[in-house]
Amino acid sequence: MLSQNILVAVAWPYVNGEIHVGHLAGYLLPADAFARWARLRGHQVLMVSGADCHGTPITVEAEKHHLSPQQLIDTYLPQIKELIKLYDLSYDLFTTTQTSNHQKIVQEFFLKLLKNGYIFKKEDYQYYSPSQKRFLPDRYVEGECPYCHSPNQRADQCEVCGRVLDSGQLINPHSKLDGQKVILKKSEHYYLDYPKLEKEIKNFVLKSKHWRPWVWQETMGWLKEGLKPRPISRDLEWGIPFPKDKIPPSWQLKNMNKKRFYVWFDAVIGYISAVREYAQKKKKGSLFSEFWHNPSSRHYYFMGQDNLAFHTIFWPGQLIGQKDNYTLSYQECINKFLTLEGKKFSKSRGVIINSLEVGKKYGSDPIRFYLFSILPENHESSWYWTEFVRTVNGVLVDKVANFFQRVALFQEKFFGGELLVKNVDPSIIKYTLTTFSSVNQKMESCSLGAVFKEVIEVSNKANLYLNQKEPWQQIKVSPSAAKDSLATATYLAANLVVLLSPFIPSFSQRASVLLGLEQTSAQKQPTFSPYSPPFKTKINPSFLPLAKKISL
Repeated sequence: MLSQNILVAVAWPYVNGEIHVGHLAGYLLPADAFARWARLRGHQVLMVSGADCHGTPITVEAEKHHLSPQQLIDTYLPQIKELIKLYDLSYDLFTTTQTSNHQKIVQEFFLKLLKNGYIFKKEDYQYYSPSQKRFLPDRYVEGECPYCHSPNQRADQCEVCGRVLDSGQLINPHSKLDGQKVILKKSEHYYLDYPKLEKEIKNFVLKSKHWRPWVWQETMGWLKEGLKPRPISRDLEWGIPFPKDKIPPSWQLKNMNKKRFYVWFDAVIGYISAVREYAQKKKKGSLFSEFWHNPSSRHYYFMGQDNLAFHTIFWPGQLIGQKDNYTLSYQECINKFLTLEGKKFSKSRGVIINSLEVGKKYGSDPIRFYLFSILPENHESSWYWTEFVRTVNGVLVDKVANFFQRVALFQEKFFGGELLVKNVDPSIIKYTLTTFSSVNQKMESCSLGAVFKEVIEVSNKANLYLNQKEPWQQIKVSPSAAKDSLATATYLAANLVVLLSPFIPSFSQRASVLLGLEQTSAQKQPTFSPYSPPFKTKINPSFLPLAKKISL
């Protein structure tokens, strides 16, 4: 892949509660690792996201705690920012959907879709609570899914089978607020006419067969069923208002002042508004076009599987409907769900691991390392506490960290802590070059789980090489042979530093300083390319140990 502009578009978390480790595995850590790799490859990378402050997930949680939506946001937004710092997530910009910039662009998107003939209005049935005498947003309503018949599913989407639902489809719907039955009552709303966009959306998807097979197949399944118009307005008082003064009178809705943009329409436009905000902060007007109107730029989207249709179908439709030649997605890096010892994460049922709390207790390196080892890219995976401890202690500490430490200690003991890495085993050089080629190819397709396994295999091979050569024995009979063996092991260590850097960056940095690579290398590392002999190392033993064992 030649140097180019890469937009790393990360799903926007709701500011309605703690972020659990499923969010880390689903999109936060994969996006960060990919962005780090792409930067090290020399690409101009822009990693953006923000806090989704609108929609009923916010208002439901606020009412539960007797807070205003803004008070809820003020409670949880600092925690998200603290989490970003704790896990060293390398956002170029993390913003919110509350900025005036975002509101303006959402309204502009609507007006352009209206002008281009992709918006219509109609009266349709929406859930209404007779006991509360008000329309209820979808997330205030629960019932039985009409497809998989799972109970207690919200009205807009079943969390079990993933199907997106329309008003009236739930079986035995009731209000989450008071448990009372709800009825259907007519309300006028704006709709985005997806049938008009279906042909262009389908052409886009047909050209995207390089997506993960299950993502592409699921997207095609939606298209084979045929797209339906989707409402983009809701009866709410919290959210982005419609630009009433710019909408012709004949196109205005009844009770216009009480309508707000439906959050699914609003949030994804954040990928546009965030880049605009970043360009304004950098005072570089051309930057926006470089990423959004340059056909050679590549966009990588990161999210969990419950957001699939919104990013592979609905968001491309919103972009196509602008008729503004926006760059469409290159890769949809969508992960399956992570569970907790086989159970779906649920705050209400106590099935939860708070990312902030677990990161503070164990540090970010162990969490990142374990989650990359079980990344649910193509199949659901599960966090098991015993496996977490086994993986951190048995792999990160005993194999990966211990290899670096052995190399450093042998250099310190036999060669005064300095070594010219010159005579490296040719077969190891060939193996390393092949590994980098394979890793780069897999990273381009966003196969981070496969890459991480390949990187850990390098660690295994490095340990095996050291054990077979036994430089601590060779030094007794042939110091030159011991020096060459240790040079080869150090070559592997230096390249393992690079390979690990997107996944556990702080650990990789410490390993680099331990070996003195940054002070001695003439290659101007860090880049994501292999170290080539000759280069020097200068050991800094104060950085030992690199990692410590954990316990529950």
